[in-house]
Formats: sequence, structure tokens, C-alpha cells
Amino acid sequence: MKQLAFIALLLSLFSCKTTTTPTEQPNPFGLSDLNSANRKMLEVAMEDGFPPPIASRVYAYPHIAHYIALSQFYPDSLPSIEGKLNGMSPVTNLNKENAHPELTSLLAFCKTARKVIFSEHYMDALADSIKMKAHKAGISEDAIAASVTASDSIAQHMFRWIAKDNYVQTRTMDRFTASKDEGHWKETPPDYVPGLESHWMKIRPMVIDSASCYVAATLPPYEKGKNSDFYKMVDSVYQTSKVLTDEQKEIAWFWDDNPNVSEHRGHLVVMVHKISPPGHWLNIIHQISERENSSLIKATKAYTYTAIAMFDSVISCWYEKYKTNLVRPITYIQENIDVNWKPLIQTPPFPEYTSGHSAISASAATVLTDIYGDNYAFTDSTEVLFEQPVRSFKSFQDAAWEVSLSRFYAGIHYMNGIREGNKQGKFIGRMVLDKLK
Repeated sequence: MKQLAFIALLLSLFSCKTTTTPTEQPNPFGLSDLNSANRKMLEVAMEDGFPPPIASRVYAYPHIAHYIALSQFYPDSLPSIEGKLNGMSPVTNLNKENAHPELTSLLAFCKTARKVIFSEHYMDALADSIKMKAHKAGISEDAIAASVTASDSIAQHMFRWIAKDNYVQTRTMDRFTASKDEGHWKETPPDYVPGLESHWMKIRPMVIDSASCYVAATLPPYEKGKNSDFYKMVDSVYQTSKVLTDEQKEIAWFWDDNPNVSEHRGHLVVMVHKISPPGHWLNIIHQISERENSSLIKATKAYTYTAIAMFDSVISCWYEKYKTNLVRPITYIQENIDVNWKPLIQTPPFPEYTSGHSAISASAATVLTDIYGDNYAFTDSTEVLFEQPVRSFKSFQDAAWEVSLSRFYAGIHYMNGIREGNKQGKFIGRMVLDKLK
């Protein structure tokens, strides 16, 4: 009996030694994998041609899925955010046994991303490459299978939440009809496209209480008289456009971020897809986190909090745009000042007030300042892909204000619109930080 007991003890010890727990599994995944996943999302969004509002949605959900999955394994480093997001219930009873934290999180990212894009095969290929990396690194088959199952649970939790954000319903709502009233927005050249995403304010926000939470400053009343405040507001755009410096033109093109630029060549129209405003800021996070070799935890916070802030800032901004329904500079200037005038870059197809890129950028800058610090100097090479030089900034807010000025230099926004958009973005950014932290 003693011999049998001794043999049983040896078998028990041997079994314990050869059965690998999650903490003992190899971990080939880290910051570079999250950055690569984010970069793939940016590329897919460009290829699919998502406009800024939809792009903000496409970026936010996968990063939230990644955060939630990772927080299940590292709750002390990544506090739960599910109960802080509008309409989302906490993840409960997730089976984490033998699941690999980083692998689970990356797969949850891919599966959620696949839900909100058109080109699904790119995310399938990314998920396959991630699992292949796990195999090559020596992560056990049991751990990979457990990670797949856990990521499925997170993705299904995300799908139930996503389904209630009102996006599908807004696809069937009536298009926005431009008003003939003076001072109101009209379709602009060269394509005269109907108002883009006129129902976006009906999308469920993630953190803010409502699309109308920010109260924008009142604009001067519409007038044509040269001594009126409205005329002076527009004429400032016109006069500045005639004396732009090379630096100001460079700034305007650097922050163009128009995901669907149309080039007219005779009777042929060619669409050029670029990175969107939210995508530009997520690519800045990629560069910063890579430069300073951020921890995966810090980068996850940066991506997720920033994506949420940009998502909500777009909802707030689009509410103001279609409530105010303000005429764009190109329309007023061509009708009242100079019929042959054109802005430096194409005017996007929606009302002017407030500036969307200003709001998006200021919200991102507010979050990133909180995470990486004030006066954080950085260099941005995002636009090298589009033949623009790198630019350097003294801080995130410095970059965000340059974004605002770029819209004025470009001739597509009034100074009132960019100032108020910048304030709006800061307001939303602070609300997101206050609630998530």
C-alpha cells in the first residue's frame, strides 16, 4: 500500500509539473500586436471608405472589446468599464480557465472589428495570424482553444450591446434635404453630396448623457451687409485664403484627413481614400506608444479612452451641426463676395458649425494629456503615406489647436466654428475621463 501511495504521489507531482497554467504559458504578445491590430483597422477603414462618424464607431468597438477582455485577467491594472458605458452590462461568469489573456484580448478585438466593417476577410486573416503566432510560440492547444472560447464570449457580449446603438435604424431614415433659406447649409461643389449622417446624433453615446450635453455659443445673425458681424466672420476666411503662407498650406493639407476625396478628370471621377480624423489620432497613439515602449496596459487605456472620447465628440458635434444648419464658407463667398473662389481643400458634405475635426482632436488631446502628461512633445508622421512631411508638436493640445487652425486655413470653417469645436472637444474629453476614471 505504501508503494502504491508513493507511486500515486509521483504521478500527481509529474501531472502538476507538465500541466501548464495560464501564467506559465509563453507570452509572445504585447504592445506591437495591439499596434498592428489598430493599424490594420485604420487600413480597412480607409479601404472601406468610412466617413468620420462611421469611422469613429468602427474604431471604438474593437478597442473596447480588447480592453474589456484584458481587464478580465488584470482587473487591478485595468478597472472595469462595462458598467460605465451607456447600456452595457458587466461581463459575468467568463470562463477564463486556461485562457491566455493577451491572446483572448486580441481575438476579441478581431471578432468585434469584423462585426462593424465591410472587408471582413482582413480581420479573419489577422485572427488567423495571431493564432499562428501563438502556435509557434509554444502556447498549448488547450490554452489556444480556451482563449478562442473566452474571446467568443466577449465578442457576443459586445454584439448584444452594439446591436442597440441605433446604427442600423439610422440607415433607413430619410436623407437630409438642404434648405433654400439664406444662411442655411446647401450642397457644395464639386460633388454636391447630400448632408452626411444627418441622424448621427440619434446614435447611442458611450459616456455622455445626451447628444445635446454641450451648449455651443450663439452665432451672429445671418446678414449680407459688409458691416455685419456675419459678413466679417466669412470675409475673414476669404481674406486669409488670399495670403496663405507655405506653412499654413502645409498645415491645411497635413490635417485634411478626408477619407473620400474626389478627383475630377474630365468626365471621370476618381475617389482617393485617406485616413479619417479619428484614425489620425489613433495612429498618433501608435507612434507615441512605440517610441516610449508603453506597457500594454497603458496603450490599451490610451486607445480605448481616446476612441470613446472621439466617438462621443462626433455625436455631440453632429447634433450641433444639424441643429444650427449653418452655411459653409464656399457657398456664402461664391454667392456674395467672389463667384470664382474655391477653398484650398474640398468642403465636406455637412453643415459648418461646429468644426468636427476640431472637436474630435480636442477630445483626443484631452484624454492623451491625462494619460501621457501635459507638454508631451511628439512628432507625427501619419501623413507621410499621403506625401506630406512629418510635423512636430509641443503638446497634444498644441496639435489639436493646429488641427482647428488647419480648417480655417483650408477655407472650410469660420474662426467661430473652430474655436467652439475645440471647446466642445475638451468638454467631451473631460466628461469621458471623469466617468471612466
